[in-house]
Amino acid sequence: MGSSARKKKEKQKDFQKPKLKVGKAKPKANNFTDTSFKSKAIVLQQQLTDNAPTVVERFKHNFSLVGSRSDTHRRDALAYLTSQLSTNPPTNPVGTSALLHKVLPIMSDSSKSVRANLLKLLQCLPADQVRPHVERIILYIRGAMTNISQEVKDDGLSYMEWLLDTAGDDVVASAGCWVKPLNDFIAVLGWSIRPPPSTGPKSGWTQAPRTTFGAKKHGESFPRQMMVLAKFLEVGFRAESSPPWTPRDWLNGLSVVPRHPDPYGYIGLFKPARDEDSEMYKTKQDRLEVFNKKFREAIEVGVDLGRKEGGTAGRAAATLAATLLKGAGSGNTASRFDDDDEQHLWAGYIM
Repeated sequence: MGSSARKKKEKQKDFQKPKLKVGKAKPKANNFTDTSFKSKAIVLQQQLTDNAPTVVERFKHNFSLVGSRSDTHRRDALAYLTSQLSTNPPTNPVGTSALLHKVLPIMSDSSKSVRANLLKLLQCLPADQVRPHVERIILYIRGAMTNISQEVKDDGLSYMEWLLDTAGDDVVASAGCWVKPLNDFIAVLGWSIRPPPSTGPKSGWTQAPRTTFGAKKHGESFPRQMMVLAKFLEVGFRAESSPPWTPRDWLNGLSVVPRHPDPYGYIGLFKPARDEDSEMYKTKQDRLEVFNKKFREAIEVGVDLGRKEGGTAGRAAATLAATLLKGAGSGNTASRFDDDDEQHLWAGYIM
């Protein structure tokens, strides 16, 4: 019965006449408001209530977003952390050690904005809290400096400059932080030496030196790499400053707590023996000795090649040569310029 009644109503619809409106529409009032529109819903992520998140909670939330997969989230999180570290007094509820452990892996991030915000954050960290972590920091800086991307390499140089300005003396005196970075500089600059005659072809320099001509980015990076290398060598060749010794210093030395981490690490009592690259070189003389043995010839020839290019590269090579002459002595550097005209040209670059 129900089905037949429904079918009867459907048949009646075919014979119903629609009711048409005829004439003009009634004019609207002057104060008429159109309410026929529809608006989208607005959702607030955080309501302003008495239980709003505190500064510490917001800091920890952004701290957790540093490892996000989104470039935007990482960039904004680093910017927020930087703003909190820039306050007076700075806000850092997690501590410098935990913060470095979280942000150091993104030194080689693919996003340029993320790396730029990371550098700003690092520059806000207090130097006395950075010094105990230089050995771990230098590992990530070396990874950025030798990255396949040229932009990441350039930012790696910025990280190196920051670390040298913040804790330069601790960097060159820490384990593995003198020889290994020099190896990276030599590799990045392309200053390689052929093996000696006993193990290969004729010793000497390759005939394909690093050049700045060609790509614009490459040409800008080469002089800057030499400038950062000069800064690294300047810190390494800096003489240790120590006050005049008095008899009381011996007694005080027995009771004073050391101010730097692992003060007796150079003895190596509780650690496996290190190779030459991973050793500590705490004094200028130690660093200079291994430098003359492994790197001096490479850098001197590279400086000569950079000088011949002239321009920005020539000026950077002159700065590097001046640093070498001041910190490591003349060696073979001056002997490469026997002609008086070349000596004057070299002096002009240094000036």
